[in-house]
Amino acid sequence: MPLLNLRDVAEGAGTPVRSGMLLRSAQPHRLTTADTGRLADLLGGPLEGLRLVADLRSEAERAGDDWAPLTDLGVRVTRLGASGSPADLSALPPGIDLGDLYVLMLDHRTAWFASVVAEIADGLPALVHCAAGKDRTGLVVALILDLVGVDHEAIVRDYAATATHLPQIMTMLGLTTPSPAASVVGAVSGLLDAPEAAIRTFLTALDARGGAERLLTAHGLTEGHVQRLRAALVG
Repeated sequence: MPLLNLRDVAEGAGTPVRSGMLLRSAQPHRLTTADTGRLADLLGGPLEGLRLVADLRSEAERAGDDWAPLTDLGVRVTRLGASGSPADLSALPPGIDLGDLYVLMLDHRTAWFASVVAEIADGLPALVHCAAGKDRTGLVVALILDLVGVDHEAIVRDYAATATHLPQIMTMLGLTTPSPAASVVGAVSGLLDAPEAAIRTFLTALDARGGAERLLTAHGLTEGHVQRLRAALVG
C-alpha cells in the first residue's frame, strides 16, 4: 500500500506557504521506491534534502524502523509520541464530538504541541505524520499555519483534504473490522471522518485563547522558533 495522505501543505488548499517545506502524511506502510519518488517530487530535490520526519505516533503504534529507506539516507526521524501526547488522553465522555475532542487536546496537551512545533521549526524541510495523518497531524499543521498567519479558510481546506484518503487509511489501520482501536472510534463521534466543523471548532477555540503564537509561546515555544517558521514558510 502506498504512503497515504501524502501531500505538500503548500499545495491544493490555497495556503501561501512555500512549496517543499512542510509535508504531511499518514504512517508509512512498507515504503516503496514509488513512495520515495513521490517524496522527492514534493521536495523538489533529492530525499537528503528532507531534514526531519516528525513521527507523532505512540510506541505501540509503530512497527519497527518503518522509515528505513529515509534513515538509511541520513534523514532524521524524531519520535514525538511519548508521554504527554494527545494519545495519552483517556476516559473520554462517550460520543464526544470530534471538534470538542480537538479542544480537549489543545487545552490538555498544549506543551506537547509546543514541543512538536519547535522540533519542526528547527528541522525544515520536514514531514509530519501520525497514524492516519488526520488528527494529531492535522492539529499540528493547523497550529503552524495559524502561527505564520495563514487564513483560517485555507487551514480548513488543508485539514478537509484528508477526507478523500480515509477509506484507504481505515483499511491500512484495520479499522474496517472489530478491533481494540474500534472501541476508541466508537467513543468519538466523527473520528472516521475529516469534517470541516471539527477543525472550525478547534480554530474558534484557538482564537479564544489568543491564537497559536500566544498559546504556544506560553508553553515553551520561543520567539526564535516563531521567526524561523515564518522565515522558512512565508518569508
